[in-house]
Amino acid sequence: TLYSNARSKTPTELFKLDGIDSGRIYEFLAERKINAPAGNFYAIECSRHLGLGDDGAIRAGLAPYNTSEEIDRLLNGLADATTSL
Repeated sequence: TLYSNARSKTPTELFKLDGIDSGRIYEFLAERKINAPAGNFYAIECSRHLGLGDDGAIRAGLAPYNTSEEIDRLLNGLADATTSL
């Protein structure tokens, strides 16, 4: 589930993969040298409002200087996480 207005605002994506703890996904991606932290990011009320609870979700920041290879690594890492975790 994607929680973002990235098309009209900041290029930060906040998302959750159904059935997988966000902390586990963070660790899985970190082992692959992909920085996508998990948490509520000091916005606990917003996290609760979105139905993410106190644990929050995963945040991936993308910017114009990211390469297509880096984006592919993130997407492939997420695909691997859905089948491995």
